[in-house]
Amino acid sequence: MSKSNREALLRHGEEILKAWALDRDAGVEALRNITGRDSTADLAIAARLGAQAEPASVEVLLALENSSTDKQVRKEVRRSLYRLERRGLSIPQPAPAEPPRVAPAPALEGSVSAVDGNGDQIVWLLKPRPGGLAHVFAVINYTHGLREVELTPTTRKALREVEQELLHKHELRFVKADWRYCAHLMDRAFRWATEHGYQISGDYPGIRAQLLKEPAAEMPPLILRYVDLEAVRGDAQLLLDSPRLLEEKEFRTWFFDGEALKAYIDETRQIRDSPLVLNQAQQQDRFRALGERAVEELFGGERRLSWVYRLQEMAYFLHATRRGEPAKRALAVALALESSTRGGRDIPFCEQLARRSLAAHLQAEAEREQEQARSSLVVTPQQAVREAQQRRQR
Repeated sequence: MSKSNREALLRHGEEILKAWALDRDAGVEALRNITGRDSTADLAIAARLGAQAEPASVEVLLALENSSTDKQVRKEVRRSLYRLERRGLSIPQPAPAEPPRVAPAPALEGSVSAVDGNGDQIVWLLKPRPGGLAHVFAVINYTHGLREVELTPTTRKALREVEQELLHKHELRFVKADWRYCAHLMDRAFRWATEHGYQISGDYPGIRAQLLKEPAAEMPPLILRYVDLEAVRGDAQLLLDSPRLLEEKEFRTWFFDGEALKAYIDETRQIRDSPLVLNQAQQQDRFRALGERAVEELFGGERRLSWVYRLQEMAYFLHATRRGEPAKRALAVALALESSTRGGRDIPFCEQLARRSLAAHLQAEAEREQEQARSSLVVTPQQAVREAQQRRQR
């Protein structure tokens, strides 16, 4: 407001006050009683109060500032308060304006699947966004690390439909998990893959940066939030009962493939087809020694940590699906493997899994050989040796 305009408004305000029978000598209380009737009059009142050096003038000016919506009146109030402060009156300072409230960032959500027989696990991260969700889909392998990751927009309805389809067609189920832990699983798998030179499909660092700002943090296994670690460690029966894990449907695909067992299958064949004359007891001793070495090597060395991680994650999945005792058994196996110096030796679950896989491959091979023998008139040297041994044993 220009000086001439202000002065014109003040003259008009004074005329209003004069019409209301309030001359120049009107006191603070008289002025207080007529505030708020007319904005131009309020402007003149504010100017008058600046010349009356009383605490009551400060009180009326502050009340006028709070009640008036007229910008010119509020400016005049500030001018008069400054004049009064210069004359020694105490002017309360306005409370600092509250910083604008920033709505908290939407919380992320996490989900995980069970670990399958190949060592694969699916991990999801969800972040609410206007109109839908940002969905991070990752495939973790506990031998090769992060295999695949992608970020797609979706909705809760669409995501529920995907979950239902995966459940009905593939019996693939997801359970809720702390999103920070899900991020930890992805980060750990990404580091493993990059450190060992395994290929990753998708730009994990770029995708992560879109959802998370904080750096990656190591976290203990999620199952440890829900079970008493020392109680599991001290319960020997859990380990003894651990082969019962193979009865759980999620463990149906846990099986060593032919490539992993090739060396042991070949050695079994050599023992069986050896030209040396071995009685049944001697063969059984060799087979037993082979089985012990297999379970030690299959679950030991660089593979040991992979199996520890798999069983820790299965322990959480079983707990989340209300299978408390199986969850403790899985954790007991993980703990035993973690401290083992002989791979899966003396760990019933590991021994059973290795024996079951090896027996199945040997049986399949024997059936193939029998089928080939029935369709062939040629007797191989190995078959001749076996038949001769069988005749001698009779």
